[in-house]
Amino acid sequence: QQRRGGDYSATQKIRNCKNIKELFEVQRYAEISHFQISFYWNQAAKFISDESECQKIQNNPELLKPLVEKTLTFSNKLRNPRTLAIITHAIAKISFRTGKTIIDSEKLWKVLEGNIVEAAKDETFDSRSCANILWAFAKINRTSHHLFTLMEEKVLFGINDFNSQDIANTVWAYATVRHSSPNLFD
Repeated sequence: QQRRGGDYSATQKIRNCKNIKELFEVQRYAEISHFQISFYWNQAAKFISDESECQKIQNNPELLKPLVEKTLTFSNKLRNPRTLAIITHAIAKISFRTGKTIIDSEKLWKVLEGNIVEAAKDETFDSRSCANILWAFAKINRTSHHLFTLMEEKVLFGINDFNSQDIANTVWAYATVRHSSPNLFD
């Protein structure tokens, strides 16, 4: 069965996973589309909240390598703002929670940053996507003057839709990376 976002059965299999091991087993054997890659990252980030699941990644960061590689193979297709926000948020959460750098992290962040910058030229970013992207970059202390400047435009455009959490995350992100933004904060 097909639906927006890819194959329903693969999405359901991802949703039914109970831990990291099951998630990576599904990834190994299921056909993954670029629509589903953000769902994998999101599920992995949820599992990391459990201490025993977090330790699995701490003890063996290589477990994430297939997911990183699959994400990189889809790099030219990852342009949707919400997808990019989910992936960046999940990667930052996993990196921070485990205290480990994700395999090929620099390459992955460069691809995501480039895709966000490209998407920011044409796409509309909702308030949550803006806040999550900015939070993710700041959480891992990744500064990108270009990205933060482009996202400033998106934030200003949609500022009336920001809730208190979106505002807090955005202000925290700009302060953390020390990116000056008089248009936002003066």
